[in-house]
Amino acid sequence: MFASDDDGFMARRQKRREPEQASLKLTSMIDMFTILLVFLLKSFSASGDIMTVSPDLKLPDSTAKKDPIAASVIAVTEEWILLDGKRVATLEEVYADPSLRIPNLAAALRDLRAVSEGVGELSTDMGFTGKISIQGDKEIPYKVLRKVMATCGQVGYNDMMLAVNKIE
Repeated sequence: MFASDDDGFMARRQKRREPEQASLKLTSMIDMFTILLVFLLKSFSASGDIMTVSPDLKLPDSTAKKDPIAASVIAVTEEWILLDGKRVATLEEVYADPSLRIPNLAAALRDLRAVSEGVGELSTDMGFTGKISIQGDKEIPYKVLRKVMATCGQVGYNDMMLAVNKIE
């Protein structure tokens, strides 16, 4: 009987010395990653900010309910007219020209339209839609905004949207 107690003691001792098989508990880690994924998806949702506003622009405020649509952007700052972030004309040139057309902007818009129409030939889902978004500082004169809009219309961009700050 005494020998059997030793065998039991030795068996327990050997059991303790053997490395135990550890299993990973992935449930909490998967929960954490799921929450992180949902947070990131909500942060980058399609109904959020579609366009980036230049830091030197102060957009006018509006109570508009309609969300912005993704389109090319013309930004009118205190010094420049930009098309999708590229400088196309200075405001000095706009003030100096008595016509309603801004030649450099018209040329850049024609090039953009040609690219859009070329893509439209390859895919029916995409192509030229005639949509353009205009970001204008709230301090720019109406004369400049009128010339920008007239130039857009002459090139075929007749669906113009003015970017504003949404007041809730």
